[in-house]
Amino acid sequence: MNIWAFLVGFIAGLLPLTLILKFFRGNLLFISNPYIKGALFGFILWGVINVFIFFEMRYNIIGLTDSEEGFSTMLLLTSSLQGFITSGLAAAFIVKQQRKKKAARS
Repeated sequence: MNIWAFLVGFIAGLLPLTLILKFFRGNLLFISNPYIKGALFGFILWGVINVFIFFEMRYNIIGLTDSEEGFSTMLLLTSSLQGFITSGLAAAFIVKQQRKKKAARS
């Protein structure tokens, strides 16, 4: 992993994970800690992207891997697990702070 893979994972995962955590307020099985849920959702999002990458490489669905640039982007996404987990933690922090502000206003 390098810094570019970390940044790609962090930037690509921050908004979707914030939205997921904002709308998913209940317990995830037995997990109620928002930071653990954020990291878990970051891992799940990374896994979903890797499944898409696998099918794209295997069947060339939309042609992302036809060029060298597409292939290097795929390599960046597959090695960006730490960025997605960190973006899940940051998204959990953002959502927690928004809920505190909302509760303080009420």
